[in-house]
Amino acid sequence: MATIVRTSPTPILRRARRWAKDNLFGSVGNTLLTVVTSAILGFVLYQILRFVFITAEWEVIETNRRLLFIGRFPAGEEWRFWPTIFVASALAGLTWGLWSRLEWQAAMILAAALVPVFAFFAHGELALLTAAAVALAVLGYGLAQLWLTGSGYSAAARQLVMVGWVITFPLTIFMLLAFGGVDPSLWGGFYLNILLAVVGIVVSFPLGVLLALGRTSSYPVLRVASTAYIELIRGVPLITILLMTWLVLPIFLPSIAVPVLAPEGLDDMELTYRVMVALVLFSAAYVAEAVRGGLQAVPRGQIEAAQALGMGTFSVLAFIILPQALRAVIPALVGQFISLFKDTSLIFIVGSTDLLKAGRAITQGQIEFSSQEKEVLLFVALVFWVVAFSMSRLSQRLERTMGVGER
Repeated sequence: MATIVRTSPTPILRRARRWAKDNLFGSVGNTLLTVVTSAILGFVLYQILRFVFITAEWEVIETNRRLLFIGRFPAGEEWRFWPTIFVASALAGLTWGLWSRLEWQAAMILAAALVPVFAFFAHGELALLTAAAVALAVLGYGLAQLWLTGSGYSAAARQLVMVGWVITFPLTIFMLLAFGGVDPSLWGGFYLNILLAVVGIVVSFPLGVLLALGRTSSYPVLRVASTAYIELIRGVPLITILLMTWLVLPIFLPSIAVPVLAPEGLDDMELTYRVMVALVLFSAAYVAEAVRGGLQAVPRGQIEAAQALGMGTFSVLAFIILPQALRAVIPALVGQFISLFKDTSLIFIVGSTDLLKAGRAITQGQIEFSSQEKEVLLFVALVFWVVAFSMSRLSQRLERTMGVGER
């Protein structure tokens, strides 16, 4: 007679059952709410997957991927993108390897994300260049993990990487404008959204820190001027500032020639540059308020102790106050930068061809794709979500690395 052996559930399964019983089915109300919510989410997920894999016609995206990603950028000038993309890829790998470690879950997600890139977007020469960028990122990560982390060169490598990130921005602008250059009015697509977001983040951050310091200054002139600027900008919608830089700003700018940016005078500055100014001015006010919250969180006793040790005002600010203040407001700053990235989609109002306007132009200007607006808008939303979600995840990893929220 056969003996039946009953095996007990694994510890993971037991914990899952206990969690589900305590949180999802702990009472009649919880059970009813779980069932109703699961039914609604299941129906929504079914409709989305059915549309994506069965109903939708994605030929509109494959046919117009160049317009979506670089807009009206002149053909044959794409070589200007790749040096900065290669540099940024290598720096990204080094950064991840020096400051953190790539867990297998994150590696699987990144690998899965590369599949549609090569299957749907990258073909021919573009596929080879994209593969080279990925290889540089992997090489940078491997170099950091195998040789730099834990060695005597780790601190120097981190400093060089930070300098490299700072240099990447002017290198990008130089590649776009040097050797004959490409007119800024032809910059477009998703590349323009990324470029505007990077400019807004890189320039508005130090400006916001200065405004926060000015608002907390003991000098009345600095305090009043900084407070007036912050409150004025925060009380005005971004769309208003964009329209003012488009229509009103040229009236107040002098006819002073600035090499490269405005050779015919500031009053004739390219619209793309004016949009950059608007985004920087708008974001700086919000960054200032976030940093001011961090400044107020620094205990007064630490400042007094540093002063008692003979440290000057600048030393106290640079080594005691700002490191703690900025560390405490990383979530708020990243939230503002994510919001800034999403706000770049508003520039279509002033005539710039960003990703959203390029998508609208496809359905409005190409008769064969006039009925595929859902596909285009869903793709645009997905691209914005992927970037915003990636920024959020990187922020969480940075918080864990720096111990934000821990004593």
